Amino acid sequence: MDTHELLALLVRHREQLRQWLDEDQYRHFLAMTERLREVGDDPERAGMAVMAIVRALWPVPDEAGVLAELLHADHRSIATTTTVPTPEAVLAALEELYAAPAAGEQDRTEAGAAGPVSADPEGGDPLAADPLAAAADPDPVAAVIAAARRRLLTVPSRAAAPAGSPAAGDGPADVIVLADPEDGPRSPEFQFDPDTGQPRDIVVRINRILLADRDPWGAADWWLGRNSWLGGPPASLLGRVPDDRLADAALALVEEGGR
Repeated sequence: MDTHELLALLVRHREQLRQWLDEDQYRHFLAMTERLREVGDDPERAGMAVMAIVRALWPVPDEAGVLAELLHADHRSIATTTTVPTPEAVLAALEELYAAPAAGEQDRTEAGAAGPVSADPEGGDPLAADPLAAAADPDPVAAVIAAARRRLLTVPSRAAAPAGSPAAGDGPADVIVLADPEDGPRSPEFQFDPDTGQPRDIVVRINRILLADRDPWGAADWWLGRNSWLGGPPASLLGRVPDDRLADAALALVEEGGR
């Protein structure tokens, strides 16, 4: 997929996206689009970022035309043929996407409302749902990323085990470690067997698929976010669905898309 064409498509439909996605969903979509800023010149990372964007569009209705078609496209082809976007194109698209008015703001604009848009949460300000994000950093890009990471840090966790210890696994990708600015490195608790305290075999298997050492936040988001293949957050389904089904859903992320 030509990433520049995808960005142009998203920008062209930005107002519809604000209608189809609620505030949290749109913030997540922006955070996934932000990943394109970090791909460098690596087509593989660009492909993974594009798939994360496509997965974030799951609330888009079937009647949404070409955007809905993305959800049913050959995701393996998308992931393997993604082009690396220029930094300028990514930043330009993000500016447009951040500036897109929420549904409530669109209604006020069409009614001829004058003056600045209120930052009231019901007004649709993308930072209003998390006022601390706006206060901590006036940069909306940094604010969205920070808000997403704070959400992931709210789940039960433990201090990250030292490298080489049994609780850290055998390799750097075995256990997700998130950098908490207040409590230091933390490992989400769902990864560990409650009886032994060691990493669950299926978690290690999937974390390696997700390259958790390279993108721990993305891996954590996969485990803790909604998954349409599984019908719920994968972390909540550990021990409730077959391990192979969880692994297949993770492979779908990398190879075919699927959340």
